[in-house]
Amino acid sequence: MKNDFKHETKLTPTVMSYISAIYSLIEKEGVARISDIAKMKGVSYASATNAVKKLAELGVVEHKRYGFVKLTLRGLKIAQMLKSGESRIKYFFIYVVGIPEKKAEQIASLMVYDLDADTRRKLRKFYSILIDFTKEKAEELEKFIKEQRMNMEIPEEVYKLKEKIKEDEVDE
Repeated sequence: MKNDFKHETKLTPTVMSYISAIYSLIEKEGVARISDIAKMKGVSYASATNAVKKLAELGVVEHKRYGFVKLTLRGLKIAQMLKSGESRIKYFFIYVVGIPEKKAEQIASLMVYDLDADTRRKLRKFYSILIDFTKEKAEELEKFIKEQRMNMEIPEEVYKLKEKIKEDEVDE
């Protein structure tokens, strides 16, 4: 898996995945070394070094040659936001959809880096409704879904999919 940072100037999914990897290493090991980052990400030492240099340019890490990689306050906030979002996605798939934990973790780790702020906000709201779901919250869920549908044009394919789902259920 090769990661090229040459053209990245913002928090892309690749940048965010490095921030998460560094945060995880610091949580588990107390420190993050470039060699550990490379191993965790499945990239070469040189690729991890280039990535850390780019992260430093973006102001999310501090790193001195041959030293540990440290998250700045900005990097820490981003890492915590990503971890929180990943947890919400994971628990959504476990709690609401009924997916086993390991599979839910895989799904969450793939999804979390591509979510924009608006999508994260909507998922937080949706999750807050469903986490302690009761009859009373059914109205809140219905209102939330109607609000979301009002703000977008629903493709005709969605309605066709409803019929396909019914057909798939018969086949199982």
